Amino acid sequence: HKKRIVTIKSGFLVIVPTTYKSREIIPASWFIKPLMEYLHIPYYLGLLTAANFYGAAHQKPQIFQVVVDQYLKTITEKSLQISFYKNNRINMIPTRELQVSTGYATVATPEVVAMDLIRFHRVCGYMSNVATVLSELHEAIDPEQLYKLALSNIYDWPNLQRLGYLLSLPEVEGGHIVTKLKDMIQTSKPRFVPLQPGQDHGEKVRDFTWRIFINEEVEVDQ
Repeated sequence: HKKRIVTIKSGFLVIVPTTYKSREIIPASWFIKPLMEYLHIPYYLGLLTAANFYGAAHQKPQIFQVVVDQYLKTITEKSLQISFYKNNRINMIPTRELQVSTGYATVATPEVVAMDLIRFHRVCGYMSNVATVLSELHEAIDPEQLYKLALSNIYDWPNLQRLGYLLSLPEVEGGHIVTKLKDMIQTSKPRFVPLQPGQDHGEKVRDFTWRIFINEEVEVDQ
């Protein structure tokens, strides 16, 4: 009756402190770990939500983005929206336990964040916004860990090519991070792929370093 108890999932409820009375809900980071433990589902905070942990979301994300190993419906409660994205290889993903207001949450490493921004670019504001976030994230990315992740076969060639291209843009200033990745592309010579999937590329404008059809102009916000 006082709107101090909110059901997030059947059988899982959160108590809203008086300081959050006007919002009628608490931040998702406060309860995401116990929620996923309650559901018995492996997870990690990813995409723009994870980028925000590393100070690289550009703008505070409106949706709380979580990666899991199965399909889950979006949770919408009051002003809160938790969206889930599927990764079948979640058990292979490098993560960190980072502190939140109520304890800890499992968060993707910066290298995984970079890869996932490409893989799930449609829910991250498309390539221009991804490039903008990468321009703020690149300082947290370890080149060796990124190369190791590239060798793990978790992500396919198109994702590696697109990420390498975006990081190497002068405006993003991440070219030094992808030196080994560039050598890997040049040695393996995967097929050319469009920067923006699903759009016509005409096979005219190419980047031969990353073997990309440049079918979208990328604008990086400063």
